[in-house]
Amino acid sequence: MALQFSKSLPNAHKMQANRPFAEFLDQQRAVLSVLNQARPLFNATYDEAWPRLAEFRVELTARMRDFQRYKHDVIFDPIIQGNVGDRAIAAALKADCIALGIKYDSFRQQWAKADVQTNWPQYRLSAISMMTIIREAFLDQDARVRTLRAD
Repeated sequence: MALQFSKSLPNAHKMQANRPFAEFLDQQRAVLSVLNQARPLFNATYDEAWPRLAEFRVELTARMRDFQRYKHDVIFDPIIQGNVGDRAIAAALKADCIALGIKYDSFRQQWAKADVQTNWPQYRLSAISMMTIIREAFLDQDARVRTLRAD
């Protein structure tokens, strides 16, 4: 039986046969939606883009954090700690998820200390690269999460 999730308990989730991966996919789509909305701003000038990008950075950071917590609490940790057959896959997914979080935090910290206005061309390329890293990680993660079994 493939893992299937639902929000049915406060601050917790349980497997439920009628909602396969719905919450996982919803949270993933929410992060990707922020990236999709922010992407056109990187074609604009610093003065046009920067104030709006601040809003997207806050939202993206919150959604990435929430998605990471969800994946760890609901998907990875129960499989790693439970008596199920996909511990190695779940542990690798968890490690990759943590690594992505570290990359994103490093990106944010790097540019929090920089003069983005002066370095707008470099920031744009760096931000687009980070967006690509997130998208590729999500594609890989999605494919591997779909292989996990609850039995």
